[in-house]
Amino acid sequence: MISQMTCQRSGLGIVAYEDHVYAVGGFDGFVHHSSAEVYNPESNTWRQVSPMLTPRSSFGIEVLNNRIYVVGGDNTSYSYRKVECYDATTDEWTEAHPLNITRSGVSCCVLSGLPNMDEYITPHDF
Repeated sequence: MISQMTCQRSGLGIVAYEDHVYAVGGFDGFVHHSSAEVYNPESNTWRQVSPMLTPRSSFGIEVLNNRIYVVGGDNTSYSYRKVECYDATTDEWTEAHPLNITRSGVSCCVLSGLPNMDEYITPHDF
């Protein structure tokens, strides 16, 4: 059985990266969270990592180019255009290009051979 996360919440994002499971953001019925934690299946433990820049739930989450991206989401009052990415090697979140419009309840996926989200959220020099 998997040990309990440090924070109970719904609307969070879950993604597997580098043999670990990351649980990010969400809503506990009172507060939207920016907190993030990582599960190590070998030790069956969760540990806190740096929180997102913006508390939110109902966002898209995906791994691309060795970073975890959080896309859109909401905080009950409004939806976000914001995109953030997490670098596990530095334990830091940074802002990425925002979406053109707000999105909540969005899903993300990366498919080989198709335009992927990095073409929309990664800054480009022209």
